[in-house]
Amino acid sequence: MSTTNRRRAAVAAAALMTLFGAGTAGCASGGGASEEAPKAQASPQRKAEEGLVGILVAGRSVTGTKPSGIDRAPYQRTYTDGELYSAVTGYRSLVYGASGLESIYRDVRGTVETTIDPALQRAAAEGLRGHTGAAVALDAETGRIRALVSAPSYDPSTFSGNTRADAGAWKELNAKEDHPLLNRALRQAVPAGRTFHVVVAAAALEKGLYASMDTPTRAPGGTGGCENASISHALRDGCDDVFTAMAAEVGREAVRSTAEAFGFNEKELDVPVRAVESTFGDEEAEATPLQMARVMAVIGNGGKQIGPRLVDRIAHGDGSVQKPKAYAAAGRQVIKQETAAQLRSALASGQLATRTDSDKESWSVALLRTANGGLLGAAVRADGSGPGGTVPSAPVMDRMAKAATG
Repeated sequence: MSTTNRRRAAVAAAALMTLFGAGTAGCASGGGASEEAPKAQASPQRKAEEGLVGILVAGRSVTGTKPSGIDRAPYQRTYTDGELYSAVTGYRSLVYGASGLESIYRDVRGTVETTIDPALQRAAAEGLRGHTGAAVALDAETGRIRALVSAPSYDPSTFSGNTRADAGAWKELNAKEDHPLLNRALRQAVPAGRTFHVVVAAAALEKGLYASMDTPTRAPGGTGGCENASISHALRDGCDDVFTAMAAEVGREAVRSTAEAFGFNEKELDVPVRAVESTFGDEEAEATPLQMARVMAVIGNGGKQIGPRLVDRIAHGDGSVQKPKAYAAAGRQVIKQETAAQLRSALASGQLATRTDSDKESWSVALLRTANGGLLGAAVRADGSGPGGTVPSAPVMDRMAKAATG
């Protein structure tokens, strides 16, 4: 056997171990993050000629297959709009394993139907172009994830095979300082900044310290008209002093309890891809964009938490249909309906946009109205600055709001 053929045989063997081995699927995601997820029940094994699972967005497959040139692993993955949907699909490679939905449903022969709205997905992705960050939109009533974007993104088709070009693309992606393989929407929790004010306000209302969002607070000092401002005013203007005083008045344990009701400190959250824990501890709150979208969705759904979920159903090649397991917190009342109504009223005029203390990142959270009158809980995190020095997350949210209404 020639040296070239021996090398090809070695690569093929590695590919077979990756695709069909009993061990854990590869899950490199950049930035040192790992990805954990439950395994879906595999359908009965069918002929390899039938290819790999198809991942669907709005009924259209965004994944495909093509001949790999390897007899025992005859197909490799192809992607349509791979960069747009990489945070949704993950990747599947003959050499480098799989991540995301590609890993979870790697043994399925059929289709996986996602919950993503392509227009909303594209609006978020285009808004985040040139930034590092993420965006999530979550249907408040059903828990279906309608947009899931991480930036910068990558095209998983560039390393799905076993050529030198694939190896070069993989090496280049892993060498980048901005870690494009990291799913920032699900797998990176950062300081929540002023968006956590919403949770503090909910805790104060739940405890009965304020009759309404328009009741003056008891915050000493402050600037920019924040002294003794109402909760509504303080939310709009990002009055840190107001919420620092309010948190002390509510008490740390009550704030913690409210935060945990919203989903902070939840160690195992699968959508079905495992999301990292969003935390509220002794120092500050850290959250993923998914978590802040969950907070807003609760407010939009009368205080009740549904989902989140990224998959509607799995259609197996044998004709059977599998629904994802219901999320454990589905239908759980997080805050009182009256509290949610007051917060929703205060947020009806638009989004909350805020910078972190470093002035290098920003958050925007909002309730977005859909064309059919529903509500989406949405969160955007972005670095840098926007047009004219604006908060960079705000224009992204504006794009998403326009797409949501159709």
